[in-house]
Amino acid sequence: MSIDPPARRNIILSMMISLDGYIEGEHRDISWHVWNREMDAYMMDFFNSLDTFIYGRKSYELMLEYWPEQQGEFAQVMNETPKLVFSKTLQKASWNATIMDKVDPVTIQQLKERPGKDMVFFGGADLAHHFMKYHLIDEYRIIVNPVILGKGVPLFQDSAMKLKLLESKPFTCGNVLLRYAAPNTI
Repeated sequence: MSIDPPARRNIILSMMISLDGYIEGEHRDISWHVWNREMDAYMMDFFNSLDTFIYGRKSYELMLEYWPEQQGEFAQVMNETPKLVFSKTLQKASWNATIMDKVDPVTIQQLKERPGKDMVFFGGADLAHHFMKYHLIDEYRIIVNPVILGKGVPLFQDSAMKLKLLESKPFTCGNVLLRYAAPNTI
């Protein structure tokens, strides 16, 4: 009788992006995100496969300003799911968060080996760059919004990668989900 190896948790980068590649407009603006009930349903389904949210400090603080006061099923998931916040300057964290002071590939791989559901990387272009550099992201879920910003914070900085398309899904609001396997998983 063979014993299957334990399942490995994945890190999935999930971000809204403008058609011209920005995750934030100027001055941390994310008011351009296109959203509707179909997007709510997609995210609620996605949340069922996750047990940890990963943020950089700025993204964490942006979410912390909004979500704790919100009500409803979506807000409940946002508020109750454990979070890892990567920051060298943050001294204390609330909102069910744990602070990690650096991206240590060995520590992240150990987190991936723990039992549980997948982890989602929700925010921070600089932090995403570190995760990409160390090949810690297993899947990219890019939600392209039908918006052109012209300037802002780009998701992909100086990373060159060849990805494998897993799925593309248009939404009625004009967004398109692009799911890609990361180079380390192809």
